[in-house]
Order: sequence, then structure tokens, then C-alpha cells
Amino acid sequence: MVNKQKEIKVNPNSVLGTTYSQIVGVTVTDYDATLEFVYINPRQNSEGVVVARVTLPKNVALDLARTINITLQSHDKKTAKKN
Repeated sequence: MVNKQKEIKVNPNSVLGTTYSQIVGVTVTDYDATLEFVYINPRQNSEGVVVARVTLPKNVALDLARTINITLQSHDKKTAKKN
């Protein structure tokens, strides 16, 4: 059985403020990368709203990606030692 990815419409002109985000969209140009953090209401889970949008220069975005990856790997190693 193949899991079919659910299509979710996002209103890009909506910003709620600080809240939990389940999805991050990434748009890249020649100069920068934009991250759009999307919240999906569990009661209306076919639509999402952008709760934050951050545009970073490409080198900063790459550094952020590396930092996230290193941090996740470090956390996983610590967690594995506890189990």
C-alpha cells in the first residue's frame, strides 16, 4: 500500500504570529532562501496558514541547514546512549 501525500492549500498572505508549525516551505533564488513556516489547524487540516516567513542570504541558509543537521545528529547520539 502506497501512502498518498495529502494536498494542503496554504494562504501565503496570512500571518498569525508565534505558534507551532508542522510544515516548512523553502524557496530559493540566486541570492537567498526563504523559509515559510506553516500551521495546519487539526480541525481544518486541508488548509494551512503561514505563521512566519524568513528570508536569508544563501550562505546563512546553508549554515543554518548544517547547524540543524549537526544538532539533530548530536541529539540522536545522546538519545541512543540513554536507551
